[in-house]
Amino acid sequence: MSQRQIIQVFEQYQKSRMHFVQTVADLATRPQNTEILQNAGVMPMLHSLMLDTVPSIQQTAALALGRLAEHSDSLAEAVVKEDILPQLVQSLASQNVSISSPGLIP
Repeated sequence: MSQRQIIQVFEQYQKSRMHFVQTVADLATRPQNTEILQNAGVMPMLHSLMLDTVPSIQQTAALALGRLAEHSDSLAEAVVKEDILPQLVQSLASQNVSISSPGLIP
């Protein structure tokens, strides 16, 4: 394999991760998808994507988790119980991303 082909393999891997997490974030906007996503094992997948080396993938995984937690008390509890929330805050702080939202944090 040439160097170009090897680089293409890694680029495809990154694109696939981004496509997956974006699709899950989109699916998570609909409450009727929450249970299906949960049964498919989305939590551990999103949790691992929160550790991804690409900040946009981390952020999109966080977005998907937030949307899922918004529609499901059990998933919101899982975010807390699986220590995803502290990881999210640490990740946002290390990237210098603002976590304030109107009405939540002054």
